[in-house]
Amino acid sequence: MADTIDTKRPPSAVHSVETGQVLKADLEDEHLHAMGYEQHMKRGFNLWSMIAFCLTGLGLLPSLGGTMWYSLGYLGLLPMTWGWLVASVLILSMVFSLAELSSSMPTAGGLYYWTYQCAPPKWKRLACWITAWCMVLSASLGGASFFMTQADMIQALVVMFHPAFEPTDWQTYLIYLACVIACALVMILPSRILGQISNVFVWLGTITFFVILIALPIYCRKNENHTSAKEIFTSSYNQTGWANSGLVFLLTFLVPCWCISGYDSTAHLAEETENAASVVPKAMWISCVSTAILGYVFNVVLAYAATDIDAIFESPLGQPLGAILQLSMGNGGFTKLLWICTVLSNFGVVFVNNTAATRIYFAYARDGALPFSAWLSHVNQVTKTPINASIALSLVFALIGLISLGSSAALQAFFSGSSLAGATAYLMPVLMRCLYERNPEYVSGPFSMGKWSKPVRMIAVVWTVFTLPLLAFPHSAHVTAKTFNWSPVFYATMLLLVVPWYLIRAHKWFEGPGAKDASTRS
Repeated sequence: MADTIDTKRPPSAVHSVETGQVLKADLEDEHLHAMGYEQHMKRGFNLWSMIAFCLTGLGLLPSLGGTMWYSLGYLGLLPMTWGWLVASVLILSMVFSLAELSSSMPTAGGLYYWTYQCAPPKWKRLACWITAWCMVLSASLGGASFFMTQADMIQALVVMFHPAFEPTDWQTYLIYLACVIACALVMILPSRILGQISNVFVWLGTITFFVILIALPIYCRKNENHTSAKEIFTSSYNQTGWANSGLVFLLTFLVPCWCISGYDSTAHLAEETENAASVVPKAMWISCVSTAILGYVFNVVLAYAATDIDAIFESPLGQPLGAILQLSMGNGGFTKLLWICTVLSNFGVVFVNNTAATRIYFAYARDGALPFSAWLSHVNQVTKTPINASIALSLVFALIGLISLGSSAALQAFFSGSSLAGATAYLMPVLMRCLYERNPEYVSGPFSMGKWSKPVRMIAVVWTVFTLPLLAFPHSAHVTAKTFNWSPVFYATMLLLVVPWYLIRAHKWFEGPGAKDASTRS
């Protein structure tokens, strides 16, 4: 029997009636062309390499280790168990909602392209414009924060070997800059090699994760230095100064929000993925569900080992996970080896998220919406990757890092503001889909939640709106210029620049995604 084409479905989702196999790349290229773009990059990712890429980007081990300040340091053990469980379930509503959109429209533009296609006609361009700039700012500032975390972890490693070491601001920046350069050299590689590198990092992170998961409770039990089961699930230690522990418990939801994020990286590599309409959503939800489950188990183990919270946060390492390992297992070679592996696996988190960020630059430039669009959207003919976008993003990272030499508070304000921008970018396409349910142009892809789609999307919208004030809330009741959460100021300033820019000037030339492909121009 001859193959038949169902014109109601995206070409990348067309199936052979006889074999049930997804048709090859020519139909995927046709689908991309129908969305307004030409295929310039090579499809080098498959399902397993994409799952590895996403899991590497989520990086549960270093991500949780780097954000424990906001659970253990806020309310003790309680948020590490119940807080993670409640928040991760709600976060998955957004994961599945975005996975559904990625299946329908597999393109490097991701969130802002989906926003444009899902929004009511009168709002399309403005909603798309806001989403895109939230993505650009989040990718730039969030990526810089990853590098600063990497620099801090490397410094903690040095302190393990040389306890008297006290890094200066310049030393921190030089470590930061070295990480930026190393990552840039990786990001420009062909997608097939990027997939192979992801496999290395995901195996390194996974093995290290399970070794810690097994070894840590063994050491704690052997030394008779551990918390009880009752304490793990009921103990709270409010260290914020806020009198209302219920409010503080809500603030600890930020940890799973940060750990289970960045999964849209798979969407931004859709044009480099075989059978993207099926592979991208699968990689997205499989990785996030795995992270949610394993993250809960890891939190329980860490809570079991966290017997002295004050000692953990007074540790000269400056990293709570490293401090827990050192206090529970000593400062011997085994502990140092585990921390070395943790630091290396965090580089995987950095490279994956920033590789996705280069695709955001590439995609938005391709639509002619960034300065030097033709140059930024150029795809190298040898590697079939957007090398120019990688260079530009790396230069942005280097410049942002310089802020740390002047004011750490200012740098933290930029980093915090990126979280609000990122949350807005996640919210916009799902919100537009909810507001315009009867969109005649929307066509479901191979992955669809069916009758569950609408309620799951509504939960995702409510949850994300709920997290926005949490991201903007002061971290301490004793508010000073240093402890104040400056992210709302940054966020409001960003909107006051971006929205008027569109209303006054950009609406005259910004036609939306797919209207013009700048990457085809020399």
